[in-house]
Amino acid sequence: MPTTSPQARTAGSSPRQAWRPLQRSTRVAIIGALLATVFYQVFLLDPQYRGPTWLWAAMLMAEGLIAIHAIGTWWTILAHDNRGEPVNVTVWRNQLRAGAVVPTIDVFITAYGEAPELVRTTLRAARDMTLDHETWVLDDGDSDVLQQICADEGVGYLRREGGRHAKAGNVNAALGQTTGEYVVILDADHVPEPNFLLQVLPHFDDPDVAFVQSPQSYANQTNLVSTGSSEAQRIFYELVCPGKNHFNAAFCVGTNVMFRRAALDEIGGIATGSNSEDIWTSLELHRRGWKSIYVPQVLARGLAPVDVTSFFKQQLRWASGGFEVVLRGGLFRRGGGLTLDQRLQYLFVGTHYVLSLAMLVFMLFPALYLLFALSPIRADGLTWAAHYVPFQVMVLVVTWLQSGGFKMSAIVASIGAAPVHARAFWATLRNKPARWSVTNQAGAGSRSLWVVMPQLALALLNVTGIVVGLVVMADPAPTWLSVAWATMIVLILGRIIAESVRRSPEEPVAATPAFVAAH
Repeated sequence: MPTTSPQARTAGSSPRQAWRPLQRSTRVAIIGALLATVFYQVFLLDPQYRGPTWLWAAMLMAEGLIAIHAIGTWWTILAHDNRGEPVNVTVWRNQLRAGAVVPTIDVFITAYGEAPELVRTTLRAARDMTLDHETWVLDDGDSDVLQQICADEGVGYLRREGGRHAKAGNVNAALGQTTGEYVVILDADHVPEPNFLLQVLPHFDDPDVAFVQSPQSYANQTNLVSTGSSEAQRIFYELVCPGKNHFNAAFCVGTNVMFRRAALDEIGGIATGSNSEDIWTSLELHRRGWKSIYVPQVLARGLAPVDVTSFFKQQLRWASGGFEVVLRGGLFRRGGGLTLDQRLQYLFVGTHYVLSLAMLVFMLFPALYLLFALSPIRADGLTWAAHYVPFQVMVLVVTWLQSGGFKMSAIVASIGAAPVHARAFWATLRNKPARWSVTNQAGAGSRSLWVVMPQLALALLNVTGIVVGLVVMADPAPTWLSVAWATMIVLILGRIIAESVRRSPEEPVAATPAFVAAH
């Protein structure tokens, strides 16, 4: 076991918090949102407003999914109590800083075809983190260039044969060749802060803690895709994750995480055979009574997808993992080892992506009315708006108040990915694997309309509905309402379609030294 004293903490390197204290105004807004949700749902269930049964049922399902997920999200947000870290964590951190305790740590950087210079930036930052540790690059890309870089930089290099089970198999192979008591996993593009280990490791003072997760944060916000991805991640890590931590339901997200090796050994390593090995690993650990901790500090920064193709591949994988947990995770099986709170929190992972199915239903409604005079609700526009608008406004107000505002790019990216999430749901139902590739793998950045054909079809359907509706104008009030609805859909889908063929300035293949110094 190493006995040398750890480096002193870098002055001025305190990371920013990845959460905002829950404001009283947010609590009041959530109560208002709950009342607005009940008000709207009662309206939908009123028989006097019911349209064709099949269409009304589709709308009821879609609105019900949104309401259930919204209520679950608000409940999770309210659970965050803004408590500081336990005193014993602070005490152990001081002992680690003083060199009184020197645990063994292995830091794994998983690589698979990324640009070598990008990996070099990450491995340098990982190598130079405070506290004694061993840094390893796990190369599933069999790159001789990367192997030489590791030799030059003085870090370990591991390569395996076959590439079985992708990233999970890569990590498991490395676990068999290393011995550290604790294991950190970093993606090749996530550059850690110098004090990453010093902030995370002390939470293992509780012997029941299996892993400690810190947020994902993206440093590149250069276009719609990267900005939208960054904003969606920020909202998730600022609003939702602190609440999940309260329920001992924080889950591993695959990077910026530290595991206790003994916990991984108990379940046979990182889970394999899934589209999301990270959440399945978390699920297995929670089933066995292990604890997880979410540290609300940005301790590493990575690269968001920069083109629509990469973004959709990422979303396909994430959505497939969420659906797998809901459909095949046995969340509500008797004797499953999970608390009720944990079961619900894992369920909400899947319902987040189910919202896209609801969104697809809403994208069809205006065209159905404009082209065929079909409406799920038989009510005048004013009556419908009086019930719907308060619900939708309060949903946005809660997010706005707690997150300090949000960017339109996050909404565009989320709605634009709806057909991809539907594809993931269909594949999961048929027990088919979702195909994906590394988000920032070298050679990414392809631009093509083929990747957005479903979005293009939906946009053209709504454009056709707008033209026909304006020409026929059978009933002005609902027609104008449907035209406005369809126009909004066309603008949102049109933006993601345009992004799929637009060429933005070339992204740097690796973070610059200035980036590392600044972050």
